[in-house]
Amino acid sequence: MKTQTKMKKILFFYLACLISLTATAQQDPEALKILTSFSKKATAAPSVSISFSAVTNNIQEGSITSVDGSVVISGDRYKLLLPDNNIWADSKTIWSYLPDVNEVTITEPDINDKSFFSKPSLLFSLYKEGYKIRLLEQTSKDWIIDLYPEDITTNLVRIRLKIGKALYDLKSAEYKTKEGLIVMLNCNKYDLTFKPAGEFFSFSQAAYKDVEVIDMR
Repeated sequence: MKTQTKMKKILFFYLACLISLTATAQQDPEALKILTSFSKKATAAPSVSISFSAVTNNIQEGSITSVDGSVVISGDRYKLLLPDNNIWADSKTIWSYLPDVNEVTITEPDINDKSFFSKPSLLFSLYKEGYKIRLLEQTSKDWIIDLYPEDITTNLVRIRLKIGKALYDLKSAEYKTKEGLIVMLNCNKYDLTFKPAGEFFSFSQAAYKDVEVIDMR
């Protein structure tokens, strides 16, 4: 359980850092064209559903941990499922449910927080500012694009995205820091066809018997 919780925190940090930098980017035209098409397809879809496996290699500690999960994103709404935490967000409220203790914490998004939790759709536009982008290589099936932070004082070394050529779908994302932390997010399924109902992104207390509610709003 402690390993899963630590992995979850690292994954959350990774997702937040993907979209937190704000310096002016320098962009490779070919990479920009690819990422623009990737972004347009994702944001035009009714939702983006991703099933993933995340592997964290902490070189300093000599440890490797992994976790499987899934996320559905539709604009500022999302539902994130991890082994020890389920999160619903409808753009106005966030519910974080811990199944092991049958407890849900309710909070509100921070409008000043430009991270995965406040606006997860930024995952598809992070390349637009804060990074130099470069098409590293390509095969017959996919492109590999590196994003380097303009802010050289940040702990981030680079983000490496693999995008499929046929569907402009995300195959993987690798996050590497100066401190020797490497997080590899492998997308096992990437779907743009799911049409979630409005209540899909809201926690239903009636569906969880005797749940303890901690309202932090």
